[in-house]
Amino acid sequence: MSQAPETGAATGGGEVLPSYTSHPDHGSYLMPAGFPVDGFISGLSYEASKNDLFVATYPKNGTTWTQHIVYLILNDGKPISAEQRLDQEFPHLEEVGREFVEKRAAVSAGFRLIKTHLPYDMTPQNSKAKYIFVIRNAKDTVVSFFHHTRGFVKHYNFADGTFDTYFRLFVEGRVDFGSYFDCVRSWLDHKDDDNILCVTYESLRSNPREGVLKIAEFLDAKVYPERLLANNEEILNKVLEHSSLKSMQQDPRRWCSERPKEHTPFIRKGNMGGWDELLTPIQIEILDSKMREICTEEEMQMLGDKY
Repeated sequence: MSQAPETGAATGGGEVLPSYTSHPDHGSYLMPAGFPVDGFISGLSYEASKNDLFVATYPKNGTTWTQHIVYLILNDGKPISAEQRLDQEFPHLEEVGREFVEKRAAVSAGFRLIKTHLPYDMTPQNSKAKYIFVIRNAKDTVVSFFHHTRGFVKHYNFADGTFDTYFRLFVEGRVDFGSYFDCVRSWLDHKDDDNILCVTYESLRSNPREGVLKIAEFLDAKVYPERLLANNEEILNKVLEHSSLKSMQQDPRRWCSERPKEHTPFIRKGNMGGWDELLTPIQIEILDSKMREICTEEEMQMLGDKY
């Protein structure tokens, strides 16, 4: 049984904590307090089918961006319109639950589109389904996730929380969707599976053209690369244009619910290496050390110098 969320009020020592819902039957897995409890339980019971296409990430690792890239590739470069919501086309499994995904997730070019932040072992599996896992370095992740948690007051009640408090919870894995390090490790263990594509946020940001074509080839090597490159790369250019940071900062209601104007926008900077706005040298070393603990030298080289 899932327990009611903790409040985000100050502790006895005056420290403000985010509000989460804990699921004791699933290792006390934490979800945002504003998410429906039944959605998580129902989502875990979803049976993946051969036509499913999952975008799987730890939060703030390029989820929305990758979802939109996939949507653009499958729809010949036509973007999500101002009247549409991405979460209706590409729903979040553990938020909305099994029935919503089965009945309402968009079926685009034969794929049922699904988003998840679950680690590999909790994600519904089917050997014929496709999974795109995107990884972003822990330093940028914790800074972005902190801004996200402060910004969605109705989910977390953490508007007055401090970064030092959030950093401690993040390192301990006591934030929603669990440990960043456990999630990354779980998917890296399957990076060579035929139906899984692992992409780093940094490589996609550094060379979006190459990244988009890699995703297109993974979706269907016989169809999408050729389609994107036809007519002087007409569709590819549309995908790159509409998935750019500038374009996605327009009509933000496409991606998320309303948030207070005094907080940072949902599509914030999208940059790399901006962690020093909040992280101290000691905190940077803590995160770097934990990455070295969970990854081999070969994996660290694959991930790149931001890790």
